[in-house]
Amino acid sequence: MTELTQSLITRKLVDFIQDNLVLDGDDITVEETTPLLVSGLLDSLRTARLLNFLRRDIGVPIPAAKLDPENFRDVVTIVAMVRELESA
Repeated sequence: MTELTQSLITRKLVDFIQDNLVLDGDDITVEETTPLLVSGLLDSLRTARLLNFLRRDIGVPIPAAKLDPENFRDVVTIVAMVRELESA
């Protein structure tokens, strides 16, 4: 994956999370290092929506073995997991 592609995936993830997972009225601006679990942005339903986005829009299905909270701490860790899965 090139740096441009990594940057594009990062931007797409940040935009998706901001537009689809932040509830109306929540005063959260999502950035690459925003803690997704600690901030409450990821619960079971939102995680399912995120997994669907990764599969459908990014083209990388996330296997059950990767469904560890450590892989979903923030956008940076999600992009690292996607890169690892793409290179496997």
